[in-house]
Amino acid sequence: MGTDTVMGVLEGFWIRNFKSLKQVGIGTCFPKFVYVDDETKVLPYPLDSLTLLTGDVGTGKSSALDAFSFVSDCYRHGVDFACLKRGGYDAIYSRGSKGAISFGFHYRQEDELEAVTYALSIGCAKNKSPFIESELLAYQRGKESLPVFFLQNGVRSIRYLAPDERIGNLELTKIEFTDYKNLGLASLESHPKFPVLASLRNLFENWVLSDFTPDPARGLDLSLPRRHESPRGMSLSGLVRYVLERYGQESETFFQRIASQIPDVETILVDSTQIEKPRLAFKMSGLDQPIPITLLSNGTIRLFTYAILLEENDPAPLIILEEPENGFDLLYRWKLSERIHHRFDESPNRQLMMTTHHSDFADTLYPSQVWVFEKNQEGFTVVERASDALVLQEVMEKNQPIEPRWFSEQFKNH
Repeated sequence: MGTDTVMGVLEGFWIRNFKSLKQVGIGTCFPKFVYVDDETKVLPYPLDSLTLLTGDVGTGKSSALDAFSFVSDCYRHGVDFACLKRGGYDAIYSRGSKGAISFGFHYRQEDELEAVTYALSIGCAKNKSPFIESELLAYQRGKESLPVFFLQNGVRSIRYLAPDERIGNLELTKIEFTDYKNLGLASLESHPKFPVLASLRNLFENWVLSDFTPDPARGLDLSLPRRHESPRGMSLSGLVRYVLERYGQESETFFQRIASQIPDVETILVDSTQIEKPRLAFKMSGLDQPIPITLLSNGTIRLFTYAILLEENDPAPLIILEEPENGFDLLYRWKLSERIHHRFDESPNRQLMMTTHHSDFADTLYPSQVWVFEKNQEGFTVVERASDALVLQEVMEKNQPIEPRWFSEQFKNH
């Protein structure tokens, strides 16, 4: 079964004035798209297929993930919903800051040299009502960036550019725009001369953020909390229904492949007659009768959920796992880490981002794939790529090999 979605890669993102993230950038960022007057460090290296965010408790890792969910909520439901879901604009605005809450994403189409940057700024009126202050979609060729969509001060400008076109002195079509609550990106139609737009929208519509907790999964609704809607469902039962609908007659083969990834599981049985809440049972090694999911161990339920996300033939454009090591012993952590590497190391158009407090995951990655979160003296988050740490730079300059447990040794406080 082949993929039918437009693929691409997220090369970087920046966040400003969102919770403790007063101004952070990860991966390839273009600060000229951030509407601020202070200098910002340019980070000229794209994200890899695997990215790990780590740091002490309370350093802003979860806030970075929630920024993805927030923008997705804006895309799907508008800025009012996204803010109210989190207690209102004031609750998520970085204390003592100036300017709007802003986000930027740099995205590249599969097999394309050009990339696109999408930037969004959300302000707040005197009556505490949030609104879209500006929105920018820019097509980038080399060092030249070509705006194709721009919204500011109530006027929206749109022009699609073919790969051989330059903006020059071309007149943009001016369209009066009175909707300050819903993203213009969500209403733009795809264009055959600008395929990366469909790829970017696929990212906002289909990324998966899993902050899994096992206890609700034991209930009758097989709940798997999600921070935003997804075609893959907002619950474990929804995820299973998605697989049944997506794979059809191939579902049995798919679940058997999933079973082979989970220790001691021989077969996964699915009663698809329960349309709203499919019943699951697991045939375990050494046991005659299958065990319902309500009686499974935490680790088995987690591995089952992660395996579905990792093994799809038509995967989500970005999978984000929050602290996937929770509830796993050393063996399970090793097996999960091994599976993640197998699926993503050789897949340039599949991406996974994780947060973790455990060195096992970081020690298996390159320092360029690990980003360390800390709090500065003002209480705001600062982020540094591990390979930029001075202690590691000195090691690399001396041509010394980085030991397998480089993270454990160099970042013991994390």
